[in-house]
Amino acid sequence: MSFKRWIQNKVGIGENREKLALIEKRIAALATIQQWGLPEILPIPEALVHRAWALVFEENKGLGASSPRGIHRSDPMFRYPFQVHGGDAKQVLQEYYQTGWDAATVLKKTCPSPEKVLDFGGGYGRVGRFLASIYPQAKRMISDPKSSAVDYQIKHFGALQDDEQAMDLIFAGSVFTHLPRSAFTSTLHALLGRLSRHGVLVLTLHEFISAEYIFHPYTEESALRELEDVLSKEVYGSVYCSESFWREALHTAGGLWKYTILNERFGGTQLYVVVSAG
Repeated sequence: MSFKRWIQNKVGIGENREKLALIEKRIAALATIQQWGLPEILPIPEALVHRAWALVFEENKGLGASSPRGIHRSDPMFRYPFQVHGGDAKQVLQEYYQTGWDAATVLKKTCPSPEKVLDFGGGYGRVGRFLASIYPQAKRMISDPKSSAVDYQIKHFGALQDDEQAMDLIFAGSVFTHLPRSAFTSTLHALLGRLSRHGVLVLTLHEFISAEYIFHPYTEESALRELEDVLSKEVYGSVYCSESFWREALHTAGGLWKYTILNERFGGTQLYVVVSAG
C-alpha cells in the first residue's frame, strides 16, 4: 500500500484532503531546502560505493573499472530509484552503475571504434562516465537540455560541449521514451541528419504497444521537483508507441534507413534500437 493511500485510510478523504495536500507540500519544501545544502557530488560513504562498484566489475578488473564513480546531487536516474527502493543504497548504486556499464558495452559492441561520439540527452553521466574507458581515442561530446548536467560531464568526465558536427556514433539513451510526439519525430530527423557516412544512432524505446502513441506527463522529474534544472512535464513525459509509428517516423526522415532491435535491454526494460543508412 502506498504511503499516500495509507494516510488517506487514516485521516479520511473529503475535508481531510487539504491536510494530506499540506503534508505533501511540507515534505516537498523540506526536500528543496535539503537540496540546497548538498555538495555537487553526493557524499555517499566510500565503503558503500566500493561494494556496489565491486559487484558490477567483479568479473572485469580492467576496462571500465577505473571510471569515475561520483554521482551528481541532482541526478534523477539515481535519486528516483533511491526513493523507490526505500533507501536500499547498495541496490540502487549497483543498478545505477550496472545500467551505465551495460549500455557502454552495448555501444562498444555495436560501434567498436568511432572517432566522434555524442552522448545525446546524456544527463549527469550514468553512461557518460564510462565512455572515456571504452573509447579512449574518440572525441566525446555531451548534449543535454540541463546546463548543470553538461557542465558536470565536461568537468568530471572529460566530455566536450556538442559542436553540432557530424558524428560516427550518437547515443540517445532514455530520450525518445520521454519526448512529446512532434519533438520525437523532429529530434529523430535531426540526429539522423548528423550521422557521418557510416555513422550509427543507438537509441532506446519502451516495448512497442498497439496504440500509436501515448504520452503520460509523469516521470522521475515530476516526482523530484526539488532538483535543479527540472524539465517541465509538458516537454518531458513517459512515452509509448507502436512499431508502425516508429517506422513512419523513420521513413519520413528522408533517405534510406534501416534499424535493428538488439536482444539486450537498457536498464532491463527498454529496447536498444540501432539505426544506420540502408
